[in-house]
Amino acid sequence: MKLRIAVGVLLLAVVALLLNELVATKEHRRAEPFAGGHVLELHGPDLNVREYGPPGDRAVVLLHGYSASIEWWDQVAAPLARDQRVIAIDLVGHGGSEAPGDGAAYASAAQAAAVREALEALGVRHAVLVGHSMGGTVAAELARQDPELVDKVVVSDTPGADDLVSMPLLGRMVCWPVIGPALDLFRGVEAISEGSLQTGFAASYHVPDFAHRSLERLTYAGLCDSNEGSHPTAETLAALHKPVLVLWGDEDVLTPTAPNVERYTAAGLPPVVIKGSGHTPMVEQPDQFLAAVTGFIKTPAPAR
Repeated sequence: MKLRIAVGVLLLAVVALLLNELVATKEHRRAEPFAGGHVLELHGPDLNVREYGPPGDRAVVLLHGYSASIEWWDQVAAPLARDQRVIAIDLVGHGGSEAPGDGAAYASAAQAAAVREALEALGVRHAVLVGHSMGGTVAAELARQDPELVDKVVVSDTPGADDLVSMPLLGRMVCWPVIGPALDLFRGVEAISEGSLQTGFAASYHVPDFAHRSLERLTYAGLCDSNEGSHPTAETLAALHKPVLVLWGDEDVLTPTAPNVERYTAAGLPPVVIKGSGHTPMVEQPDQFLAAVTGFIKTPAPAR
């Protein structure tokens, strides 16, 4: 009798886990204004964007990293917009943007297509793309898709190759089949998420509240499908044949500094190293970040 009860409980637990996985992977969230942004209704996923500075058909476009949002640009967006248009975009599934249930919408090519549609709707014809981490992947893909749109590319702490990322164990486990969606139920518990989020910053830098906010807004598909095959190699960026600036935090442990700097340097794109920063220089060292990006933007691009 006890054995039957134990088997029954085990079967119920397995069924519950399978149902939880099905619900988690098919969850869909509509777009909504977030962090001072407004929603663009598009043919593809609707995106939340925030605009700064004067109008015009030229813009600096800010693309955040994995599990982040437009909030991560708050310290640098307004200073960049003193004399130029700046647009911060929540990538598909992130921040206030639409989160489809279809995992294909989170691949870098699909993300780039969504950004391109948003820029077209906003009347942007010439863009300088500034991508952080995964956002650098999207920037590189968009420059490849539409070279006439993209004038320059800045990437910060975007891995030079697939094997140059050191994702925490919990971050990997949460995307495992069956067990992953169960672990994901605890994503909102700060005691559990804090350690994983800390890898996005230097060890001495306190994890900001907006990092927790951004992580909690992700659906399960956004959490697990956004990072699939999303890391461009340094050679991919070099092959764009456009002005490219690479920035790197000297204390980055998520995309470790030394091997990534070596990889980019070998590809002819030696990074500017940001002192005292982990994986997220625009948050941790905004003045150094701004100085490097502003100087790069103001340098005339070679004639095309």
